Amino acid sequence: MIIEIVGTVGACLLLLSYFLVSTSRIALDGTPSHLLNLGGAIMLGVNAFAHDAIPPAALNVLWALIAFAALLKRLTRARAPADRSGA
Repeated sequence: MIIEIVGTVGACLLLLSYFLVSTSRIALDGTPSHLLNLGGAIMLGVNAFAHDAIPPAALNVLWALIAFAALLKRLTRARAPADRSGA
């Protein structure tokens, strides 16, 4: 039962991200979009692994890795010191 709830919430997070981006409520490359995609992919991946559904599990692992990399890049860029050379 818990695995089904996790999978359902994960699917809702991915759909919510798609809806919010498609209706211009959040930016595609923004932190909220990446977090929704990361959380949704992890939750759906857990559900897929629990059901021995390897292709969707692999898809969601890759989806989560892409979201994590994009989020990490965004956070790293935000913390980088500004170029003060004036050029």
